[in-house]
Amino acid sequence: MRKIFLLLFIICSCLVACNKDQPQPLTKLEIQQKIDSLTNIRVKELDQMAQIDLDHRIKIEVKVKVDSILNARFLEQRRIDSATNSRLQAKVKDTAANKGIITK
Repeated sequence: MRKIFLLLFIICSCLVACNKDQPQPLTKLEIQQKIDSLTNIRVKELDQMAQIDLDHRIKIEVKVKVDSILNARFLEQRRIDSATNSRLQAKVKDTAANKGIITK
């Protein structure tokens, strides 16, 4: 019987001792500091992910834009060359007609 009381006393002592270790509630400042530190870490991770994505996408998207610009310049140059060629041919025909040369 004495061993049972001793065992109960030890168990109760342990429960009482463990019960004193309740954490202190955090102040508003401590809560804000934790939020800021977690947020800063996540923002840095997102910035790194965005930079990696940008590096990957820029190679693809810039190539498409460059090709588009070069194609537009090529088409514009062909249009200008065609208009210039048409005017030149008209001028040659007009000159030939004035000099009496027949052209087809």
